[in-house]
Amino acid sequence: MNKQSSPPEIKAELNSVPLIIKQFFISFFIVFLLLIVVTYLYYFNRLENDIYLNGVLSDAINLLILICIFAFVQTSVVAKRSYLFLSVGIFLWSVGLTFDFLDELVFQPIWVGIYIEDITRTLGMLVTGFGLYLALTDLAKTREQLEEELKTDVLTKAYNRRYFYHYVQQNQDKPHSIVIADIDHFKAINDEYGHDVGDQVLIDFVYQCHQALDESILFARIGGEEFALYVATDDADKLRATCEQLLSLANNVMVTPSKTLSVSVGSAIKRATETFSNTMKRADQALYLAKNQGRSRYIHKP
Repeated sequence: MNKQSSPPEIKAELNSVPLIIKQFFISFFIVFLLLIVVTYLYYFNRLENDIYLNGVLSDAINLLILICIFAFVQTSVVAKRSYLFLSVGIFLWSVGLTFDFLDELVFQPIWVGIYIEDITRTLGMLVTGFGLYLALTDLAKTREQLEEELKTDVLTKAYNRRYFYHYVQQNQDKPHSIVIADIDHFKAINDEYGHDVGDQVLIDFVYQCHQALDESILFARIGGEEFALYVATDDADKLRATCEQLLSLANNVMVTPSKTLSVSVGSAIKRATETFSNTMKRADQALYLAKNQGRSRYIHKP
């Protein structure tokens, strides 16, 4: 569980459609539909013998709805690929519906209905459907990323405090232990070497932990230089091995070419009737003792 990867990359760049492209599509859409109407009426200007008002209104409403959907796509923030398919698909669909609407009023040759009206409408529906599929796929990826960001620390990619507390409370009834690790003299590292070095130390320490700790361990950053672990065991020997591993992993991180990192670690095994906050408090007390006894060590609070 501790081996987290970076949040999934979203291939859809939601703000990637330039305004000039949208303006072009809108202008082209309006001009082309008007051109169809003018050209159609110019060549086929004989009214139908029987004009049915319900057919005219039905086609007009359908065309108006599609125009509104086209306008909605133009004002929405969607990925470029989705935008392209949706715009082209709705445009072709609108062309077919425009011919269908005119057919209710003016005589239409059979070849127009077969080769233009039906083909453009059907093709438009297919392209629009594919564009909708792409848009929904992008939306699902965006949701996954947002969910990942809600539970992940931005700097280190470890789980954050909020997710750690939520996870432990959800698994409170299972046997487990809480471990708290604090980087020794972290403020001095920032003051002496700069915050960029301090940030890199945090990143490197988390990377070491993600690579080496057991996958069943939940590892989270709960403060500036403070980390917490949910270890799914109440075995004191296994817990000790995990805590000693943390001390070793910290020593693998180089602050400078001649200085290694160290951490102080405190732990507590959850008691049968104990609340999460009390277990955390005992682990924190153990950490406090480790710091007072010289740091770079592990203390367990029975």
